[in-house]
Amino acid sequence: MAQKTDKIGSDVSDANLMTIRINIFLELVLACLTLGCGGAFADDKSSTNYLDLRRCFDFSWTRMHDDRHSRAAIMVLVEINGQRGYMQLDTGAPKTALYGAVTDRSGLTVPPQETLKPRRFCSGSYCWALPSLTVDRRKAASDPKLIGHLGLDIFEGRETLLDYPGQHVCTLSGKERNLRVTWSPAVVAAGSLLIPGTIGTTHLDRLLFDTGSGPITVSVFPTTWDVIARHLKPATPSLSIEGHSYDGALIHVRGNLIAGTVALGPKTLTQPVVYEMPENVRSIVARHGATGVVGDAPFVDQQIILDLRYPARFGVIASASTSAW
Repeated sequence: MAQKTDKIGSDVSDANLMTIRINIFLELVLACLTLGCGGAFADDKSSTNYLDLRRCFDFSWTRMHDDRHSRAAIMVLVEINGQRGYMQLDTGAPKTALYGAVTDRSGLTVPPQETLKPRRFCSGSYCWALPSLTVDRRKAASDPKLIGHLGLDIFEGRETLLDYPGQHVCTLSGKERNLRVTWSPAVVAAGSLLIPGTIGTTHLDRLLFDTGSGPITVSVFPTTWDVIARHLKPATPSLSIEGHSYDGALIHVRGNLIAGTVALGPKTLTQPVVYEMPENVRSIVARHGATGVVGDAPFVDQQIILDLRYPARFGVIASASTSAW
């Protein structure tokens, strides 16, 4: 479920594509789009000495206007059949999709085309072999450079490293050195990557991992929010998020510090912000069998591995050669 703000978009997904931004930033980054993700696409990156960068593609962050949400969405510069544009990396979306309202104008697609079989679909020297791309005509971003989103299907059947500090994504060959990974089990279901988690004493075993949710640590349904209320610290208004979804609806995402710990896969956070899932994304999250949504925020200073082979795993690298921002 992505989001858009006035500038760079994210997407909010609904079932299918789930354009799925099933994320709270689902609607959040979307919010970003409507609020105005002011944001420039950053160019700074660092490399790691154990990766074959030929198996990698780079990304950049876009931001919301406030500094607190400087990493609201992950953008990837792509080339499709000779045309270039940005796509949001959104693991909350099962399928990669183009926004027909944008790509029609450039001639990459034409109405009422519903799919595109790309002759070439690459980011730098890294190319995908997807047989076809969905064309979603419901979505459009105010920034014409945002032409779609990259969904979870680009990771299917492989082990992939998401290097937040280095700002690149790499397919792993199994020959990488010095990777000390802490793993947790994961499940791939309904086009979603689900990981286990615990908030206080409440265990949630199917949290949707969604890179479309930028600054969100974890968001939960109201029933779970009520259960964990006893672990919440006194409300801090500035921790809530205000914005608009792709359809213009106002979104208020209530957030609060939790007094205890939160475990997300193999990572444990102390007194993080937990969010209550906004009403307009709850049905989408529920359809994917998820009990909540996990965004990028818990991992932005680390490298993680998404293993979508069977059985699926979610890993955090405990020691690697990276440069901090």
